[in-house]
Amino acid sequence: MPGPPQLRNGLPLAAGIARSPTSFPKEVCVRKLVCVLTALLAAVPMLCAQGQVATVTSTAPFQLRGANVTTDQGVPSWPVMPGDAIQAGSVPVVITFAGGSSVILDPGSSAKIAISGQILTFRLESGTARYSLSALSGVKLTALDDPVSPSKLTGVYSIRNKRAAAGWWIVLGGAAAAAALGLGISAAVNAGPPVSPK
Repeated sequence: MPGPPQLRNGLPLAAGIARSPTSFPKEVCVRKLVCVLTALLAAVPMLCAQGQVATVTSTAPFQLRGANVTTDQGVPSWPVMPGDAIQAGSVPVVITFAGGSSVILDPGSSAKIAISGQILTFRLESGTARYSLSALSGVKLTALDDPVSPSKLTGVYSIRNKRAAAGWWIVLGGAAAAAALGLGISAAVNAGPPVSPK
């Protein structure tokens, strides 16, 4: 039958090892520090993953966040964060969202990815986009600032020219078009005497 616990300096002996009064608080501090560091290290991937909303993949160079991305570096896909701008190069670029929706940007097309609350927005800025949504509410599609309301899970939409701000080139273009239209009408009306078939 074991006797009462052995004590040294008022502390119990554990497995024949004496603990001094000063080593116990150090062990507690080290254990707490290890627990805090473990929690922080576990949280880092989760915090980084919350920033990434999609991945972009291409077989040729493209632009992401204004930087040229070359695809010969052995990296198959690149992370897309809210606010990122994407410009397709000479081949299409595939943007795959976390929820399973994807958008293909045609060559030379550009888009921007945004998030507001829990709603992801794909903003087509130029060119053509082909979408495949996991749900109609999976990703909000816009053409510049105009919302696109898809009726099907797959489809295509495009912007031929960015909206141009009114300027002298529009006035000159409009005047040239009006002059050409006027000449065409004048030629059609004043082409000479009427001819009747024989």
